[in-house]
Amino acid sequence: MSEETKTVITAALLIFAAAAWIWPLALGIHLEQEARKKRNEPPEYDERQRIARLRAGNHALYALLSFLLVWTIADQFGRFDWTGSMLDMTLCALLLSWSVWAGDCILHDGFVSWKDKRKDANASVLVYCISMLSFVRAFCASEVCASWVPFLFACGNAAAMTAVVIWKVRKEKRATAEEAP
Repeated sequence: MSEETKTVITAALLIFAAAAWIWPLALGIHLEQEARKKRNEPPEYDERQRIARLRAGNHALYALLSFLLVWTIADQFGRFDWTGSMLDMTLCALLLSWSVWAGDCILHDGFVSWKDKRKDANASVLVYCISMLSFVRAFCASEVCASWVPFLFACGNAAAMTAVVIWKVRKEKRATAEEAP
């Protein structure tokens, strides 16, 4: 079997595996939305939150495009060994775009639904950051990645999300203190 055939088979299997994972998820979301319509429940996010989430998605896309442009320019200079690794680039890009989206959603009250009344609901983002940090560290420590750049991005992601959550909590405390007579 030639290398091209192996590559095509591998790509087809990866696409099939992704479709097998996404299809049930999409079907479950669709069925849940239909059940909510039948029960006349309000949507999970109100209109203001939906707009905030869409704007956060746009900001994440702009950050991703900027990152890819900078990565391409750094790769063209040829001074950095780590710019040749697609896995490093993909991990860094995913971490960056997710942190921009989540941070923007937290700052504009769109990360958690309006039904979630817990005081520490936005802090759940830190659980994701820690799990991503350990996941990326395992990749870098086992030398699957070409460098430790994705781990540095994960550390920066965790630090930025911690700062955003702390800032949001302090802002909410300040608002409640001003409301109380």
